[in-house]
Amino acid sequence: MSQTIDLSQLPPPAVIEMPEFEMLKQERLAELQGLDPVFNALLESDPAIKLLEILVYREMVGVQRFNSGIWAVLLAYAMGADLDQLGANYDVARREITPPDNTVIPPVPAVMESDDEFRYRIQISWHALNTAGSNKAYEYHTLSADGDVLDAIAYGPPQTQPGYVDVYVLSRTGNGVPPQSLLDTVTAALNAEFVRPLTDFVTVRPATIIDYQIVATIYTDAGPSSDVVMENAEAAAWRFAEQQHRFDNRVDIGGVYRALRQPGTTHVELTSPAADLIPVTGQVFHCTDVILTRGDNV
Repeated sequence: MSQTIDLSQLPPPAVIEMPEFEMLKQERLAELQGLDPVFNALLESDPAIKLLEILVYREMVGVQRFNSGIWAVLLAYAMGADLDQLGANYDVARREITPPDNTVIPPVPAVMESDDEFRYRIQISWHALNTAGSNKAYEYHTLSADGDVLDAIAYGPPQTQPGYVDVYVLSRTGNGVPPQSLLDTVTAALNAEFVRPLTDFVTVRPATIIDYQIVATIYTDAGPSSDVVMENAEAAAWRFAEQQHRFDNRVDIGGVYRALRQPGTTHVELTSPAADLIPVTGQVFHCTDVILTRGDNV
């Protein structure tokens, strides 16, 4: 069972207001008529109505500004600098993935951790308030050890002997196999005095990468839009493959079908994968290619 709340499944906060322009306009018009019962200039062209519409529009802008302020302080919705501020509340900083290069013109800025990755580390940082005893605590310290760590997972008993912890690391470089230098960095981080419990023997291991391809025949509606359908299907397939390129993520053929069935698709014949790909300990699936063929509608 997951120990981390899925933020995407939380309902929107009740404090958020989503008024409609026409509804507000009618409410303000009713208030105006209550103050001046003889007012009957209800034509859209009347200056009073135009002024009322301006005021309602400004009210809508104010509501949106209020909503934006609420989103900015909620972990599930904050982005960019707002998320950096939330991270500071937990003493968690955004990781630098690639350092800046100021030796070229124009200078290349640093590549920083994405909002979604940073948001997840902030969320699981609660597990690291003590030493890394839980699997999420080990995951947090591993993800924070180096910007090249894309994902991590920790196993203890019954997958290991009592007192032993295996931590698997997935690199964001190449197909995901971490170099020895990255494993050494993570090992040093996890064996720090304030991180590792005295009773744990920690072994850092590389992810086992299992390659696969997505191969399918796409049948589309007739017309010039078929090229767009094929492009959208390929892009969606790559997005799905990227999302599943994590520990404990299975490549479900139902998910592949959903990615390939873009608007304008009549049906899909999936050749590979032929069945669900289910990972075991330390395995991560890596898509090496997406090969889509346009089928001939009969």
